[in-house]
Amino acid sequence: MELINQSLRRASAMLLAGEVSSVELTEACLRRIERVDPDIHAFISINAEFAMQQARNADQSWSDWRSGKVSQQPSSLNGIPIAVKDVLCVADLPATAGSRILENFVPSYDATASARLRSAGAVFLGKTNTDEFAMGSSTENSAYGPTHNPWNQECVPGGSSGGSAAAVAASMAFGALGTDTGGSVRQPAALCGVVGLKPSYGRISRFGLIAFGSSF
Repeated sequence: MELINQSLRRASAMLLAGEVSSVELTEACLRRIERVDPDIHAFISINAEFAMQQARNADQSWSDWRSGKVSQQPSSLNGIPIAVKDVLCVADLPATAGSRILENFVPSYDATASARLRSAGAVFLGKTNTDEFAMGSSTENSAYGPTHNPWNQECVPGGSSGGSAAAVAASMAFGALGTDTGGSVRQPAALCGVVGLKPSYGRISRFGLIAFGSSF
């Protein structure tokens, strides 16, 4: 099977077994993005060079562990290519919140959720489309254009995390971060046929998140 058709869990097992490298997984995702995202428009921005450097770092971590240079086994997310909704800050990547107001904003810090993934060795492919400032339920209201449902491009993917859901459904990423105030993870997951999880309130800090409802 093509690498992009593997589940996140299977891709993680393959990395652990040394059957595949993070570079190979990341290259497969980037090729897939180049091929299908012009039609789906799940991503607002992609930084292939950034992603490939993270992938090489992840592969080095696996190599160091296998050779005994380090004793601690890398995280199960080490080397896994993921996408991040463009309301969550990732250091040195744009954070537009789907708005032209922030089109030139490049944060110098990670959101807590991004920092946890970075520390686990995850590979950031790019930032996904969203209704502007996450205010919407269809991902049609982005300043960068709408996202289309991969299963039927005449249908919406849901929102406001529709870019993240579409990226996973179209096999452009093995997983993706979204945000959810009133259904913005759960509804796109349902419409795109993928698993969506909203953590309990307070489980993950909102630091670095451009939120539309901070008390939710």
